[in-house]
Amino acid sequence: MTPSGDGGGVHNNPTTHGDHSIAANDIKNVIIRWVMHPSARWLPLLLACAALVIAGSKQPGGPAGQYTLWFVLAGLSLVTAAARVLLRRPRDIRVVGALSLISVLATVGGWLAFQNIQAHGEIDVTGEVRTEGKQPLDDGANDTLTLRLDASALKEPRNALRLTLAIDDHDPAGPTCLADTTATVSLLTSGVAAQEEKIRPGGTVDFSLGARVNTVRIHLKLHTARGCRMDVQATAAVLHDK
Repeated sequence: MTPSGDGGGVHNNPTTHGDHSIAANDIKNVIIRWVMHPSARWLPLLLACAALVIAGSKQPGGPAGQYTLWFVLAGLSLVTAAARVLLRRPRDIRVVGALSLISVLATVGGWLAFQNIQAHGEIDVTGEVRTEGKQPLDDGANDTLTLRLDASALKEPRNALRLTLAIDDHDPAGPTCLADTTATVSLLTSGVAAQEEKIRPGGTVDFSLGARVNTVRIHLKLHTARGCRMDVQATAAVLHDK
């Protein structure tokens, strides 16, 4: 803005607005040239594939449902990136820009969703559960066993363990004892408050682990009818955050 020579009036100086307009046009032209460059059309696809490979090598397992958002965003990033590659001579620069932008944003969003799964998602540790004790269990002196999870299964910190136990007749051909059978399951882990639940065959218990623990020890006591002999097995063990 400059003062006028006839009394100090103030007028707008168009030069400032002109400079801003020129700079904006220059930036726009640079972006357009970069987006339309033959090598640039491969970048979104390479970024999407790299994110997919890295995520696939680090996925923590667990139920497929927790990966839904990541699957959707990863698929969207790959589809739009592939469309950008196949669109060799686009008639409208806006189509190219939209495909590239959607692919990059979907890749970033999918990566953030995967990071959340890594930090808080469910982890299947069923194969890591060790059983200590002689089986089959009965209604006499041999009615207890211990289930353990060692440090290797607990390397990813979670604050709860959901455990499902199968309790079956040792002799499938004989009379079933399932209706008369229950089990008392107790969490006995150093640094964690003792917790106890009673479950039936095929039942599930959810224990709070609190802060990170190095081992988990669970004591099981079987309650069954006289003369019954039962086998106990962990059919599902999932670490998760409550």
